Amino acid sequence: MPALPGASSIFTWILYLVPLYIFVLSPLLRTIFPSERADGLLGDDDDYDDGQLVPALNTTDDSFISPEDDTPLNCPADEYRVHIFSRTPLVIYIENFLSDQEADHLVAVSEGKYVPSIVYDGVSERVDPSTRLSDRALLERDHVVRCLEERARSFQGWRPNLYIERMWAQRYNVSGHYRHHYDWTGSSRHADRVSTFMVYLNADCTGGGTNFPRLPKPKAPKWCRFIECDGEDEHSQHGGRTDRKQPKPEGVTFKPIKGNAIFWENLRPDGTGYPETWHAALPVESGTKVGLNIWSWYQPPVRRKKGRD
Repeated sequence: MPALPGASSIFTWILYLVPLYIFVLSPLLRTIFPSERADGLLGDDDDYDDGQLVPALNTTDDSFISPEDDTPLNCPADEYRVHIFSRTPLVIYIENFLSDQEADHLVAVSEGKYVPSIVYDGVSERVDPSTRLSDRALLERDHVVRCLEERARSFQGWRPNLYIERMWAQRYNVSGHYRHHYDWTGSSRHADRVSTFMVYLNADCTGGGTNFPRLPKPKAPKWCRFIECDGEDEHSQHGGRTDRKQPKPEGVTFKPIKGNAIFWENLRPDGTGYPETWHAALPVESGTKVGLNIWSWYQPPVRRKKGRD
């Protein structure tokens, strides 16, 4: 009869097997057999009704998400032109995403509503001019804004469980900037900003480009219409103003051009964020830049808790 392993051998096996389970087997099993539960939202199975799925985001809270409804819209036909800048992550440059009339309207309705922009660290919100120096204005959901929400959904293929965040106009005066940051937080595997549109409403400024230091600069000269290029003249021009150019940052800097937009996906299919989407609003050197953020949230539904109407 073979001898039984000693206590020291069993202890040694435990030391090897526990980390193997935690770091290898458990993640592999979660990948093969994914759970439908959202972390922190669902408890024991007995507490939830089978088959009763409800949105995990509060899609009726119009202070955060633009709720979809049956309001009839008569929106203009899309006339924008797209240029694929990167496939992984997906980054698309969009010419004429807004018409001049739409851009002017959004600038006009934002006047008188601006408050200092905030930064969010995953726990709390605060005003921090050293990180973000700009003003923001929450846009009322008038006909133009609602049509823009539809345009953003259509551009992304009417993806299910995709919700448009309420839109904010962002105004950058001289020295206005937003240091490098992500639009995704990584705080949850089940809800985050899945994509971003950065739209330029007014670009009567110098400086103020949108910089992605981790995206490689394309070699094709046609991109110099939209990005800062090394071969430009001694002076750089934005929005009709001309000024002496400053040293160029690393990566790619998109010029602010009225009506144009940059679209990018923030998250990989597994829900983790793309590090290449690290970006910044570079300081405005003269004039004023007004931008518009369109953020989309993705969150699949969860099971309804028993006792809810």
